[in-house]
Amino acid sequence: MPPKGNALIGQSGGPTIVINGSLVGAVEAAHKRDEIQTFYGALNGISGILNEQMIDLFREDSDTIARLKTTPSAGLGTCRLKPKTPDLERCMEVFKAHNIRYFFYNGGNDSQLTCHLISELAKGSDWDMQVVGIPKTIDNDLVVTDNCPGFGSAARYAASCVQFAAKDAEAFGAIEVVEVMGRHAGWLTAATQVGRVDDYMAPHLVYVPEVEVNPDEFLADCRSCYDEYGYLVVAVSEGFSFAESSLGTTSQKVDEFGHARLGGVAEALGEMIEEELGVRARTDRLGNLQRCFAFATSQVDLDEAYAVGADAVNRACEGETDIMVTIQRKSSEPFVFETETTSLMSVADETRLVPLDWLNERKNGVTEEFVEYARPLLQGYEGPLPAALPSFPRLRKSMAEPKLGEYVRPK
Repeated sequence: MPPKGNALIGQSGGPTIVINGSLVGAVEAAHKRDEIQTFYGALNGISGILNEQMIDLFREDSDTIARLKTTPSAGLGTCRLKPKTPDLERCMEVFKAHNIRYFFYNGGNDSQLTCHLISELAKGSDWDMQVVGIPKTIDNDLVVTDNCPGFGSAARYAASCVQFAAKDAEAFGAIEVVEVMGRHAGWLTAATQVGRVDDYMAPHLVYVPEVEVNPDEFLADCRSCYDEYGYLVVAVSEGFSFAESSLGTTSQKVDEFGHARLGGVAEALGEMIEEELGVRARTDRLGNLQRCFAFATSQVDLDEAYAVGADAVNRACEGETDIMVTIQRKSSEPFVFETETTSLMSVADETRLVPLDWLNERKNGVTEEFVEYARPLLQGYEGPLPAALPSFPRLRKSMAEPKLGEYVRPK
């Protein structure tokens, strides 16, 4: 069995509406485990570990922790740092200095790769430490798991926004193009079709980055839908592209992982449609609200987030390591799930795409099979919504005393 010692958890990558649910699940589970003496939270993910910026989560007020469960975005702060070998070696120094025997990292596929690298380094350093990844991403693109905590709430927001915008477009007989997050995987955009329960309803057309689109077919489909319904709503992923075109990328800038910064697809398509149909086209880019609009919280999403956080702690304390917690669906109606595990290497740096057989024949919408998959994940929040504007708690952040010297990252 693992030795008694301290634990450390970090949050990484783009936040979600329910990411703190996993944090609370982990903290509350850790309180019940004799193996964990102190539970630290790394401020801003790996960056906080490198600089020994860690807080004692056991010293936080219990009411604050409880309220944090339904607080959007990363309560510990987050980062998009891709660690180099010296960074990983520094992490090991911090783990040893603070007797960290349990490490949990909450993030997507890049974060799970970081988690695996740390696990391998711990083994090579002869440091007895359990390393467990906690899944999180609104993109729903982690492999093996049925779905990812963060997706259901973001999808609920995106689907709702499309329905709201559609009523405005219908009133004016207008064209609306809604841009949804999704670089390589179109799960969020595809989920907007869950709200289309009748043919006349939006979105009339759905385009995901898994397929390149023929421009002539695109415009023909737009004209056909507008002529039939008297208005047109198109949902499109930010990673959309035409065949043999780079229209989907409008910036040469890249993020910390070397990924191109995307955006501007809705405007580009709106101009094309307006010119072709001679009808005014309006556009909306949903942006960061997909990750933090707490009024769109999905109850299933929140339940899953809490469960994977708690399960990560319990499995680590029982000796499991180098794994990520997964969600396995047991029933859709009603939705029932269980937590299981997979090796970190099976998910690290891998991307799960929307299956092509879940797209319709013309590749401008999804099949009923996709809708049946996604619908249970978009269920509403069952807790009370505040009558006033939302007010969220903040951690008190009792800092751990640094034990090492200042760290300067290699260039």
